[in-house]
Amino acid sequence: MKKILVLNHFPTVYPPTSGGTLRYFHLYHKLSQYYDITLLSQSYRHQLHPVEFSPTFREYQAERDSLHNQIGREAQNQNNYEFALIMNVKLSQYSNSYKKYFDILYKKSDIIIHESPYLLGYDQYLGLDDKLRVYNSHNHEYVLADQIWENKKAREFLPSIYELEKRLVEYADLVFVTSRQERDSFTAMYNMDPVKIKLAPNGINPEEWIRNTTTLSAKTRAFFIGAEYPPNVESVHYIIHHLADKCPHIEFIIAGGCCTPFSRVKKSNVKLLGRINNKEKLKLFASVDIAINPMFKGAGVNLKTLEFLSAGIPLFSTQFGVRGLNLIDKKHYINAEQEDFADKLNEFCLDKEHLKEISACGRKYINDNYSWHNIAKSMQEEIDDVINKKN
Repeated sequence: MKKILVLNHFPTVYPPTSGGTLRYFHLYHKLSQYYDITLLSQSYRHQLHPVEFSPTFREYQAERDSLHNQIGREAQNQNNYEFALIMNVKLSQYSNSYKKYFDILYKKSDIIIHESPYLLGYDQYLGLDDKLRVYNSHNHEYVLADQIWENKKAREFLPSIYELEKRLVEYADLVFVTSRQERDSFTAMYNMDPVKIKLAPNGINPEEWIRNTTTLSAKTRAFFIGAEYPPNVESVHYIIHHLADKCPHIEFIIAGGCCTPFSRVKKSNVKLLGRINNKEKLKLFASVDIAINPMFKGAGVNLKTLEFLSAGIPLFSTQFGVRGLNLIDKKHYINAEQEDFADKLNEFCLDKEHLKEISACGRKYINDNYSWHNIAKSMQEEIDDVINKKN
């Protein structure tokens, strides 16, 4: 069984609830049926031993040490989303706990997978050895950074991010992207051979959802969930300061780290739950009437969209929120853009039978095409094909 080492700048959360942690855990959990997989992540916790998920799947979480704090103080913006990523690039130039883990685990591994370009500096053997390299991208990271990084000082690092990602895709034997749009973006920007770019979309576990048995309430319950990530925070701002006022008959329930900047907001039809665990998330998915996804920025395929649809929740979303999935308006979901989102909610949310038909169609489409099991199997076939060609 081939041994894979995966490099990532954030740790798993078990069980995962949102964002990149869903992809990070579930994809490699399924891939560990075919390979022996070790995740090397970063954490604020002191941990001497790996977390063992199964005999062929484990995670080492390297503690962010004093050097991390020192560089953070020098940046004076260490709590910003942008600088948290930039610090990873800077830290890779020094000897630290993550590098020590990498040097040990590298020797035992046959394949190195990068989840992003931010830790590329640790892979000092890139281009110098015969080990297979894979870039399993969550997003086209440079395009995403250029789109959402607002801090002027942080934007000075954009050329460096471009060069890192370009180097990674050039040296990688295989690049996985989450959608055809992302593949086109990589191909055009880095002048890549599209043959080595393969699809590995975000996915779901169709069997995990709880059946909705709740009774109708006086107000329609609309749900949004997301990590504390700039595009999600922008969506919550839009929900609170636009949708809530124009849709007084709807109760807006918001969960996840995206609630943090709005902790002092008080509105009668807005309920901010903050971070929740997986059990609480599953209960919420089974109790709400509709899901909303007013996303205006971002990259990759939106995981919350997949989960809403897979769970059979009628979805109202911008086109940007369903990017990369080839969904059809009024067949799989209701399209609602920034200028007419409230109007669409007011028009359709009380038509329960119509929404039931749409949600059933959306659920079938997602569950048939986006299970983690099938995605992992396809990735395994692509990886083995490259291994066979190299041999």
